[in-house]
This record gives sequence, structure tokens and C-alpha cells, in this order.
Amino acid sequence: MTRWVRIQASLLDHPLFADAERSPSDAWLWLIAHAAWAPTQHRIGSQVVTVPVGALFVTLRGLAAAWNWKSDKRVRTFLKLLEDHGMVVTRTDAGKTQITICNYTKYQESGHLRDAAGTQARRTKGTSTPETSSLRSDDPRTPREALSAVLDADRVEAVLDHRRSLRKPLTAHAARLLARKFAACLDPAAAADAMIANGWQGFEPEWLDRRQRPQNRPQAPPRKSAFQQHQDDCQREIDKVLGRTTDDDFTGNTLDLAARDHRADR
Repeated sequence: MTRWVRIQASLLDHPLFADAERSPSDAWLWLIAHAAWAPTQHRIGSQVVTVPVGALFVTLRGLAAAWNWKSDKRVRTFLKLLEDHGMVVTRTDAGKTQITICNYTKYQESGHLRDAAGTQARRTKGTSTPETSSLRSDDPRTPREALSAVLDADRVEAVLDHRRSLRKPLTAHAARLLARKFAACLDPAAAADAMIANGWQGFEPEWLDRRQRPQNRPQAPPRKSAFQQHQDDCQREIDKVLGRTTDDDFTGNTLDLAARDHRADR
């Protein structure tokens, strides 16, 4: 029988457990407990980015300290294991790692608890996998569920409507792939907005990166004034008379012209 219990998110931070080394299951529960339960913002350097529901920004060193693990490598290996099992999506940028919990909305919204429990019971029946409620991440069964893991409800509907308008409605599998692409961006909501605004059928994180990256185009040299152009013309004539071909070879006296010297006397 599968059942659910509610616990306080700060339970793992209780002084009784503060000095204990976290087990992998403790670490997984810690991530769930510290994920954003509502859209919020996080500062990275001088940039403020949106943190979607079910995501959090961390550093490997910070996680190692919170879990009382001795090395960043152990944290990195553990996150890779979770990602390989489809339980999280990670993205690292500027020293910060964004971790998005897959199916966070599905399991944490009270209206979905009963359905999620039934799904978990059916999928674990007859297997050796323990029935552990949200300790395993089931694949979303609908496109809406897949996108809800990384986007708010309004954007989920906007993305679904956009694909329908292109006559390319999303399947559950395609929505899961698209959600992973959104989650790979620092701001999944901005990624979804860009996809819709540009009329894209799909999305790749580098498309958004290219649009946000400043364009380093070479600038044209400044135009010379009429007086500067006149001085250059005079210098070239003097060079011809003296047999000079370039300014760099000239070592003699120079001639300075005032602004009025280029005007012809009438």
C-alpha cells in the first residue's frame, strides 16, 4: 500500500541532525525541501534570474557543507546519478548550479496527491522497487504535466496553444524533451517566451544564448572633417615634392596649417 505523509521542510535542518552525515536519501529529500515552492528570484553576480517552481540554485561546495560530505566530487557524482535516472535536470553557469526537480509540481500540489499515489502504486506493483511516494520520479503522462515541471501554469498553456497553432501539438514524450531544454536555461520562463515570440516549433538553449550575447561588430572608422582631409591632401603633395612615399619615412620639418589656410584667396 502506498501512502503519503506531510513533514515540515525544516526537519532536516533540526539541531539533532545538524552534525550527521547525510545519506543519499537524506540528500534527495533535502533538495525537495529546499526547492522553490513558488516562482522567485535569485541573484548571480550582477544578474537577477527567475527561479521556477521546483528549482533551486546551489554550489557544489555549499551542498557538500549542508550534507556534511567531504568532497565536491561526491556531490557531483550524486547529482549525475539523479540526472541519469530522470529525477533532476542540472545546469551550471558562473559557478552556480541550477537544480530542477522533475515532477515537483505533480507531487507537491495537493490536488494531484491522490492521482500521483495511484500512479506510483501501479508502476511499482510486482517489482522490487520500494513504494516511496516522491522518492522516485515517474514520467509525466501528459504534455501539461511534463511542462509543469519547469513552467508556471500560464506559460504551460501558452506553449501548448503555440504548438497547436503550428498544427504540431505536443506529445508527452516531446513535451518531456522540450521541458529539459527549457530547464537547461537560467530562466526557463524566458526560454518559453522566446520560443513563442519567435514562432519556433522547438527550442535549443544556445538559440537564446546567441540572442542575449552582445554582438561585437567592428566599428567603422570615424569620418574626417573637411579641415583634416585638407591637411592630409597637403601632406601628400609635400611628400610628392620631397620624394617621400609614406609619412613614416619623413624625418624633416613638418608644416602646420591653420583652419583658414586651406581657403583660396579671391
